[in-house]
Amino acid sequence: MEHDSSKRVVARPHMPMSERAKIFIPFDPLKGFREALAERERRATAVHMSDLSDEVRGEMSRVVATLEPGDTVCVSHYVDGHYETVVGPLTKVDVTAGVMYVAGLPLELSAVRSVERVEEQGGAVS
Repeated sequence: MEHDSSKRVVARPHMPMSERAKIFIPFDPLKGFREALAERERRATAVHMSDLSDEVRGEMSRVVATLEPGDTVCVSHYVDGHYETVVGPLTKVDVTAGVMYVAGLPLELSAVRSVERVEEQGGAVS
């Protein structure tokens, strides 16, 4: 049996574009639940900042003393209960203020756990 498409009846009128957009708005029945879970996970995975030995501190001081603005560095530092790694150009080291700037971001020297100079080809040179 063949169907004649010219006789086809549309069951509903076309929806205006402004109404169609509302269909795709995400539905969140538990407002704030995802944020609360993320905060709980952040607290559960938080770590305490480790203490550096005098030997490690001395080695870091030697590495920092050899760095010049523009050198690409890889810095591991403690922030908000976890460690982060920042890779970028060293902007400035201000020992009196206790801050080093990597890619324009201020990093407290007391929170820094490792510093490495990175070669342009990607190999590390401590």
